[in-house]
Amino acid sequence: MFFSKQSITYLLTCFFIGLSTAFIYPLLSLYLIEEVHATPISMGILITCMVLSGVLVSQYIAKKSDQGLSRKYIILAGQVGFIITTIFLAMSQHYYTLLFAVVFFMPFSAACLPQIFSMGRHFADKQLADKATVFMTMMRATMSMSWVIGPPVAFLINDAFGFKQTFLLAGFFAVVVLIIVCVGISNVQIEKVKSAPKNVNWSKISGVLFFLICIFFIFTANNMYITSISLYITQALDFDSKWVGYLMGTAAFVEIPIMLGAGYLAPRFGATRLINIAIISGLLFFAGLLVAEQLWQFILLQLFNGVFIGINASLGMLVVQDMMKKQIGLASTLFNNSLLLSVLLSSLLVGGIAQYFSYYAVFVVSALFCLIALFFMRLAERQCLSVKPEGLTPEGLKAGTM
Repeated sequence: MFFSKQSITYLLTCFFIGLSTAFIYPLLSLYLIEEVHATPISMGILITCMVLSGVLVSQYIAKKSDQGLSRKYIILAGQVGFIITTIFLAMSQHYYTLLFAVVFFMPFSAACLPQIFSMGRHFADKQLADKATVFMTMMRATMSMSWVIGPPVAFLINDAFGFKQTFLLAGFFAVVVLIIVCVGISNVQIEKVKSAPKNVNWSKISGVLFFLICIFFIFTANNMYITSISLYITQALDFDSKWVGYLMGTAAFVEIPIMLGAGYLAPRFGATRLINIAIISGLLFFAGLLVAEQLWQFILLQLFNGVFIGINASLGMLVVQDMMKKQIGLASTLFNNSLLLSVLLSSLLVGGIAQYFSYYAVFVVSALFCLIALFFMRLAERQCLSVKPEGLTPEGLKAGTM
């Protein structure tokens, strides 16, 4: 069943959506500074506006999707918005034109990822039964694989041909997504309802808010590490920059099998129990960074990093979806928006901490955020056990999936 036409369609969609974004986001700041000649402040404003507009638009669309708006058409519209944005990036070097594009066209693409995961969950629950969790982790692992391949290839193409060709290639990948979605998943769309269901406000569903705060701190800690590790390795420890790539590659190599393994282990041990283990692994990872001085130590620590991100990235969305089974689209979007906001906060924090303290201090704050995440995870678990969340069965609670 994992290799049926429908299953492969979802995996390919995840891969090409991930690949298209992996060709844009890592290069965006470099493009703004080198080609557009934006100041660091102007760059920060543009990226902040892009993230916030994406959060707002995707949140609004998510509510509409749970009320019957076609998820398929949302994905198609989002990819069209992404293609238009890549054309603006490729053809214009005017700052305000690009600001217009990322605020008015790019936000629609932010809704694509939550919607494809919502459709994937709908398909898996109906067709794969008890293997649904495994399939969802496969989708997440496919997305991670695209980000392992995408950024280095994007930089190679950019060095050889330039930003214009790289951005247009990203747009081409979005066209591939359009074709795949049009041809492959038309029969897995949610039917439009005549009257919108009266769903409970997500913030009032037991455990949801605390768990999303937990996810927010988890990924803020991780993004702070990703942002600062290259400068810490090269400037503070005076190692060659190539080792940063080795560390990132090692982490990705560890993450993907852990993501797949988490899908098999979650039904047996419980998703929340695995997430708790992952957060503790993250705490050990950041604590290890504080004492590591040799390259082999940094490489060994990537095992803890792989567990930290592999489990949280693959099971986090599933937990939110289980807590909000009547609002799958909104649940997926809330999880994705938590990740987007974590990117925004981490970018702001790293600059301030590094300027006034050091890159070493960034890892101290990341470790602290893991402790905070554990605290909110415990609050979410207690709230879920005291009041049964929306859409969950007692068996689900007993299994630890909240």
